Amino acid sequence: MAEKVLHRPASVGLLALKKNKNVLAIVLLSGGLDSAVALYWAKAQGWKIQGLTFCYYLRSRREVQAADKIARLNDLENRKIRLDFLKELEDSKINNPFLKGTDSAYISSRNIIFYGIASSFAELSNAKYIVAGHNRDDVRNFPDSSIPFFDSFNATTKIGLISGARTGRVILPLGRLSKKQVVTLGRKLGVPFQLTWSCYRSSQRPCGVCHSCKLRASAFRDAGIKDPLVETK
Repeated sequence: MAEKVLHRPASVGLLALKKNKNVLAIVLLSGGLDSAVALYWAKAQGWKIQGLTFCYYLRSRREVQAADKIARLNDLENRKIRLDFLKELEDSKINNPFLKGTDSAYISSRNIIFYGIASSFAELSNAKYIVAGHNRDDVRNFPDSSIPFFDSFNATTKIGLISGARTGRVILPLGRLSKKQVVTLGRKLGVPFQLTWSCYRSSQRPCGVCHSCKLRASAFRDAGIKDPLVETK
């Protein structure tokens, strides 16, 4: 039976895991809204934190810059890894008919690769947790962001690492939350929304029309919170 991934149900308080200042956690920090909230959730646990940012083909420059700004604000080491061979579906050569109709932002095996690399760093640095910022709405288009996926991933690394389950346990603090609930939690945690970036483009302001911009806009609207990136002056 797969080892169950740790997550934070919406009905559980912020301190769902025991505070321990001796715990080291690696947070996958994209620079987007969800990863920033996951980072601040991890901070609320009192853990030592290292950031990890992946740069892939045509990755938004503004989002990577946002990750750097958030890391500096929190005085974090943030390792950046280039994976130029990874491409979104719309930028890839596709021969598989089963991928027809798939979200254009889908990247084949992305989280197998991302979290495989993260588990390697975690074992070498003795990091107990890898904190992921995926929320329940992500699963609609990206099956490798689901709780069952990470249940299986954790079971695999438990077998495949010398450290077993002692390092690199992937946890999903937002795994049962909607995007709206993520925004609400972020405000409670004091997340600097103005430093995050969700748009697929790298313009001065968010485009407002890409899939990610629309998801962000609806989340802030439903939460009754103004998004500082799109407020009119």
